[in-house]
Amino acid sequence: MTNKVLSNDMGHVLGRLGLFLMLVIAHLANRAYEPQQSAADRLTSFLARRVIDGIAAIGWAVDRVPAPSAPHYRGRTLQRAR
Repeated sequence: MTNKVLSNDMGHVLGRLGLFLMLVIAHLANRAYEPQQSAADRLTSFLARRVIDGIAAIGWAVDRVPAPSAPHYRGRTLQRAR
């Protein structure tokens, strides 16, 4: 008996990772593009933009990776009785 509730296939895992990265970008966007008053604010803004760029680069690389081909299953063949 398998547990269908906690089954994770690769599509769901990548989807959850994508949602998590979107939340990270949403959190960083305000810090990246708000007006900077001090050196610490400028540093925080710079780092937030670099993290957003890094996430975009990861997404670009994942999009360029070729999808694995589907496995070829051979069904049973009928054999002649001797």
